[in-house]
Amino acid sequence: MKMVKSLLLGSAAGLVAMAGASAADLPVKAKPVEYVKVCSIYGAGFYYIPGTDTCLKVGGFVRAEYNFNANGSHTPLWSGGAARDTRQDTPSYMTRTRGIISFDSRSQTEWGTLRAYIRAGWEMQSDTTELGAEGDYRGRRYFDRAFIQFAGLTVGKTQSFFDFYANALNYTTTVITGSDTGHGINLIAYTATFGGGFSATVSLEENTHRRVNMYDASTDAIVPGASPGLGQPNYGNYAAERYPDIVGNLRVDQPWGSAQIMGAIHDASASCYGAFCVDALGGNHDAADATGFAIGAGVKFNVPWAQGDELWLQGTYANGAASYIGFNRYGTTPVVAMYRTSGSNLANNVPAIGGSLGAAWAMDGVFQTGGPVELTEGFQFNAAFQHYWTPALRTSVFGGYSELHFPGTHVAAPGLGAPGVGTGARGAFCTGTFSAIFAANNVNGCNPDFSIVQVGTRTVWSPVRNLDIGVEVLYTRLDQNFDGTFAVSPGGGRAASTFNAKDQDTWSGVLRFQRNFWP
Repeated sequence: MKMVKSLLLGSAAGLVAMAGASAADLPVKAKPVEYVKVCSIYGAGFYYIPGTDTCLKVGGFVRAEYNFNANGSHTPLWSGGAARDTRQDTPSYMTRTRGIISFDSRSQTEWGTLRAYIRAGWEMQSDTTELGAEGDYRGRRYFDRAFIQFAGLTVGKTQSFFDFYANALNYTTTVITGSDTGHGINLIAYTATFGGGFSATVSLEENTHRRVNMYDASTDAIVPGASPGLGQPNYGNYAAERYPDIVGNLRVDQPWGSAQIMGAIHDASASCYGAFCVDALGGNHDAADATGFAIGAGVKFNVPWAQGDELWLQGTYANGAASYIGFNRYGTTPVVAMYRTSGSNLANNVPAIGGSLGAAWAMDGVFQTGGPVELTEGFQFNAAFQHYWTPALRTSVFGGYSELHFPGTHVAAPGLGAPGVGTGARGAFCTGTFSAIFAANNVNGCNPDFSIVQVGTRTVWSPVRNLDIGVEVLYTRLDQNFDGTFAVSPGGGRAASTFNAKDQDTWSGVLRFQRNFWP
């Protein structure tokens, strides 16, 4: 009996010891897993960054497009070497692929919402062929947004507060739709929000990105297809930046749509560059300071008869600020040079027969050393309408008109090669070094005024959510006012030739596939 009792007690003790050892070997209990939590304050797609009160949304898109008789984003082939439409060195199409990622972070503070946003990625297009450098065959970086918003302030790189329509219903970055800084522009702005959807914004925006061309007619010759004066970042004979563009708008957003009036003040001061700027006595021939401006208005109506249908109307006037009426070199072109057939051999001094050239130079101003800046003036207006045939199929039609004037007069002297005389911007343009390539030999002579008409249509099919397949066709016409012949230097596959000045037009198109992956 005693033996049994001892065995039982020993077994119990062993079990207790084993239980204690097993308990010691068990891992420490893990903390609860902190799953991602949905943040519904700012709309769909936001979630809380674990361990913080900051909400984040990640998005982006992948785009593949095929442009016919056009550059990237369907910009018509109407400038520089690409405008040689009958030469073997002119491409008939261009492809481009772009991949973009965006991050939108927001949190609530005692000052309201604190927001930071960035959008960047990569792109590759047909002419991205340089080896061993940024922009080689592996592609190039793409970066158009990086800004902070806090207590009414917006600082960083984003779209100009002057923009309104900004090519909302078309793929092409057109001239006729006025200001569009979809590429982003550095700025610092303050927005005051009122009741009823009303707001007002004052913005200081980068002046360099609004420079088009500034022409010193005394020292710079113009070549069709090229910009006068200095290259980037000066873009012509501008003075160094004095102050940013001052932009303001008044806006209303309501269920019926939106409306905006906007204005801008633009530094258009000029400066002479090169050996011609200093005379024998050491005097500087810089031009006087000048200030340009732009005013505009736009309205968007949400048409009630179909979900998503909308109508846009916009108009802008600019004086010494051509970027605001659509001639922004970051998105379109300030120089148009459209060639048709080949010209005559310049060495034989024979006027072109059959060959023609439509040329136009968008500028903020023209000056001669020591003189005032004669500012250009122009306007644009456009309209666009979109209709949903079904929730998955929509079509837009759009079009508009843009015009630029060079103030002053010019009187053409008779005879080939006679430059004539003139006053103001037109006179400086026509009687300066430009006369070396232009021969006024008819009644209208040298008149750099021009206008552009663009009309197009786009149809987009979305077979599934967040996938767009779109086709767009665009017609572009340049009405120019030169009357005579151009003596053009060689370029690309074109020899030195003469061309008749003539109005031009062109068709272009794009096929685009885009997969959006933001919620």
